[in-house]
Amino acid sequence: MFRRHGDAVFAYANDRLGGEDAQDLVSEVFTVAWRRLATIKEGQERPWLFGVARRLVLQHRRGRAVHAALQARLHSQAHDETEYGPSASHRMDVMAALAELPEIDREVLLLRYWYDFNGRESAKVLGCTAATFAVRLHRARRRFEDVYGRRREGPKLSRLGSLTAYARGLE
Repeated sequence: MFRRHGDAVFAYANDRLGGEDAQDLVSEVFTVAWRRLATIKEGQERPWLFGVARRLVLQHRRGRAVHAALQARLHSQAHDETEYGPSASHRMDVMAALAELPEIDREVLLLRYWYDFNGRESAKVLGCTAATFAVRLHRARRRFEDVYGRRREGPKLSRLGSLTAYARGLE
């Protein structure tokens, strides 16, 4: 399980905590997985591991009161992308729009478009039903559209495509 999903769980933790904290969190996730191995359904390991990682990240944030690593990462990348030419402003607009969204909206959009989870898997990570996730995704899309639309003019259809295209470009 670690060989199949360890890198993805680390990437998730590193996006939110960075460095050594992410390594510690991955260790905790797989310690929990080892203890609960019999309860993990086959084929559902990845969403289950991400759900554990999410809860541990939230616990870490409450305990240490740190800012989300994603916000810091988005902010730092916005200033480092001048070498990308014409698309730099586009990427900066996407990152700035994401940074303006509430944490839950940002997380819903990133799970769906950045980490490429389907609705059922995303719901499992968030600990909600697929229907609840669909509603959250719909609302998050609308909020992203509104924020992005204020930053950049263009056809409405390309805005969520911008998020997806940007996410694919950073992988």
